[in-house]
Amino acid sequence: MDVQTGQNVSLKMINIAEDFSRYPSGRVIADGPNSGQKFREKFLIPALNGADVVEVILDGVRGYPSSFTEEAFGGLIREGFSKDDLLKRIKISYSSEVYDGYKQDIIDAIKSA
Repeated sequence: MDVQTGQNVSLKMINIAEDFSRYPSGRVIADGPNSGQKFREKFLIPALNGADVVEVILDGVRGYPSSFTEEAFGGLIREGFSKDDLLKRIKISYSSEVYDGYKQDIIDAIKSA
């Protein structure tokens, strides 16, 4: 439930390591099976179309190349999502400060797209 509005809010969780790959890499599908394009098309867009909030869990992945994060998250803007909407609806979670920089990369990819 949204504290401010009192309305029910639907949540979709995506654990990248468990649901997609422990080794995300590449921008487009031609770059390999774990590309940002594939993650965007198979996970992010369906989740955003089906839920109010999408929680993306970064834990368990060895790293996130900028080509992956820019294509996956910045690519949402090119697909017609608005920056403000995405920044409100996508929640980035993790349990280790190792992922702090990757969270910022995701935010920057959305803002600069």
